[in-house]
Amino acid sequence: MDIFLAAFITLFVIIDPIGTSTVFPALVRHHSPEQIRTIAIKAALVSCIILSLFGLGGGPLLAYLGISIPAFRIAGGLLLFVTGFRMIMGFHDQDQIESEKTVYSDKTDIAIFPLAIPLLAGPGSMTAVLLHMTTAQAWNDKVLIIVAIFAVEIIALVSMLGAEKLVRFFGPTGSNLLARLVGILMAAMAVQFMIDGIKTLFL
Repeated sequence: MDIFLAAFITLFVIIDPIGTSTVFPALVRHHSPEQIRTIAIKAALVSCIILSLFGLGGGPLLAYLGISIPAFRIAGGLLLFVTGFRMIMGFHDQDQIESEKTVYSDKTDIAIFPLAIPLLAGPGSMTAVLLHMTTAQAWNDKVLIIVAIFAVEIIALVSMLGAEKLVRFFGPTGSNLLARLVGILMAAMAVQFMIDGIKTLFL
């Protein structure tokens, strides 16, 4: 049980499911309630699968590809920065308008990026899971780590579904303002990801 608590606390702090859910209303403000629920469930489920699979096989995969953990963090930071920049400049609204013109466009793709990757299953959480898995001696310990992953992501799911009410509360103008503010926060998070990766890489 100690390994479960260690994994749960580490992932809860890194993923910050309650804090991450504040990004959710800005990303889904143009979606229907049904789509919002689908996006939240899809993001939580995908992030659970990603973290579980990466914890079990991420080490050998990165070693085979010659990718270091710091490089992985920098790449995740770059991806998150692009999303934050587009939200600040209002490109997200433009993309939404264009997607409405496409009959077969998938309006739930934000569940994959940026929600599942890199917010709910980013380089930091992937690294944490990988480190806990390497210290686990038995398979039951590995199962406990996976249970901890699901527990944190369930909290994230509940937080995102609760954040849906903020969309209706802020209205169109407030949502646009919130999107810009969230974009700045996402860009700052991305820069911190890259700084951590660079510091680990060269120090």
